[in-house]
Order: sequence, then structure tokens, then C-alpha cells
Amino acid sequence: MPNKTSVPEFRKVETEKILFDAKNPRLGGGSIKKSQPQLQEVLMEEPHFANLLIESFLANGFIEYEPLVVRQSGENYVVIEGNRRLAAVKHILSHSDQYSPAIVRHLREVPVLIFHQKADSTHQKEVRTYLGIRHLQGYREWPAESKAIFLDQNIKSKADLKRIKSEFAIGQKDIARYLIPYRVRRAAKEVMGELLEGGEDRSFWILGEALQRTGIREYISLDVDQNTFKVRSFDRVKFQYLLEFLYGSTKEPRRGSSHAAGMRRITDTRQLSRLAKVLANKRASEKLENGSTLEEAELYVSTPGETIDGLVSELLVILQQIIALKPNEVQIKIIEQHFKSFEKAMKS
Repeated sequence: MPNKTSVPEFRKVETEKILFDAKNPRLGGGSIKKSQPQLQEVLMEEPHFANLLIESFLANGFIEYEPLVVRQSGENYVVIEGNRRLAAVKHILSHSDQYSPAIVRHLREVPVLIFHQKADSTHQKEVRTYLGIRHLQGYREWPAESKAIFLDQNIKSKADLKRIKSEFAIGQKDIARYLIPYRVRRAAKEVMGELLEGGEDRSFWILGEALQRTGIREYISLDVDQNTFKVRSFDRVKFQYLLEFLYGSTKEPRRGSSHAAGMRRITDTRQLSRLAKVLANKRASEKLENGSTLEEAELYVSTPGETIDGLVSELLVILQQIIALKPNEVQIKIIEQHFKSFEKAMKS
């Protein structure tokens, strides 16, 4: 007969014995030094919004087939998955005078799936596999940066990379799409500044997509170990320029620079290929650094005809978006007026 700790165990435990996991990828990796009450506050607020789950618990209680996933730690249990739900439940229990006694009584114990600690590496593999299947492969998807944090925590060597690829049937290119921008961003945290406050996907994915382009990687001289995806080095001055092109800057424009200095040059990921082409050209990239728009810098790379073709393609996409919105008669008349102004400008 196998020992009961050889498989995860399902049962109810006292809520007060369940602890938040500061290392959970969902929390962004920056909460390791926070206390349990501080973690509770983090989870209740943006971007986690555990407070939005409170109404569901009041209406439905804790759903039995969606247990918290935990690991045993002495007499307590640390959450592997379910920090937001735990935060909502603990909020209700800590404000018990505001809620129905029946609800409070029901939430004093909650269903959990326990991964028991083992002497060998089996425990870590079981937990890793559970999280990977649910979140990397989309059963219950994490945001992009949370996936990157999970991969970062589990890939430190060439053997780790090989194991993760095998365990989750995930390709090396897909791992790189998450891991490289995360590690570059972490290495450049001091120059990312306010961008980290704008929501993880906002700042993460556009950088991730940009670093897929050869011209952009070469522009910042990005050197990455392909066996582990560790970031060896990159040009931090050029990287700061890249951040300006992707996100804009709140800093004062440089003295003597052109009109677009400090402004965001990329408003759509479709423009990243054009940016890569500009940054691969020394003269064009210097123009962009000095405050030219993307279109102005492209003149030093592409012929005027090629630039016009690219802009017309963008215009067609915008028109398709307008049509998809199904404008009413008043809005159509306004659009027609714009077209007449456009036609007049073209003729002049």
C-alpha cells in the first residue's frame, strides 16, 4: 500500500492555518519580504482585486470542487494556488460582524488539495507540473508576466531548460518570448521606473514583442545565453531610448532635440517591424534618438514610396476598425467631412 503522502490529499482545514505565498508568480515576485497582513492588502487591491470575489463567497460559499492548492509547512499550509480567494475569505472572517454568522461559520474551514512535502525532488516536480499544466498551457491562464516569473524560478541551468521543455511540451522559442523580456526588465529595473506601475501586461508584452525583432536586439546589443536564457549584458543607454520609443517618457525633452523627443513612437505592435528596420540603420536610429517621428526616421531607410505604402496599409486597418464600429448617420457625416479635408490636403 502506498503511503498517504505519495499523492495529493483533499480535505478541509482551518482557514487561519492557511498562509499566503509571497513567492507566488501571481504576486509578481516582489512580495517576499512582506508580512501576511501586508500580503492581504496587496491582494485586495489593484491589480489582483480579491475584493471582487467577496460577493461570490457571500452568495455561493466556497465551491468544493475549486479547492485551494497548498503545501504543508509544519502545522500550517502555504498556498500554491488560490491567494486571491484566500484573501477574500480572510477579509470576511476579519470583518465577521459585517456578514451573516452562517457565512462566517462556513468559511472557517475551506477545502484544500495538499501536496505533502517529501524528502526527494518529487514534491517540487508535482507542484511544478500542476502549476505548469494549469497556467502555462492555458487551463487557467496566468498573465504573461506571471508565466515569465514561473519560468524564471524554474530555469537556472541548461538542465532546467531541458526539463521544463520536456515536462510541458513547450518550445524553446516560446520560453524565450516570456523569459528574455522579463530578465531584461528585471536587470534594468532602475530605468524602467514608472512603467512598472502601469499594469504588468501593458509594460511587459510590448517589450516582449519588440525583443523578438533582430534589429531591436542588435540595437541594444542584447547578449543572452541560449542554454539558460540568462541575460549577460545589453546597452543601457540604447535600452532607455528603446523604452522611450515604446512607451514615451515623462522627462523634459532634450535641449535642441526634434519635436517628437520624449514621445511614444509605437502605438501598435504592427509598427515594431518598422521600428526594427529603423534601429538597424545607424543614421535612421540617430534621427529617432534625436526626436524624429518613426515616419521621419524611415525616410533614411526606405524610399518615400515604401514609406507611403506602409502608411496607407495602416490607414486601411484604421478604416476597417471604423467600419467594424458601425457608426451612426451623424458619425458617418463627421467621417465624410474628414475625408473631404483629407482629399483637399492631398490635392494641395
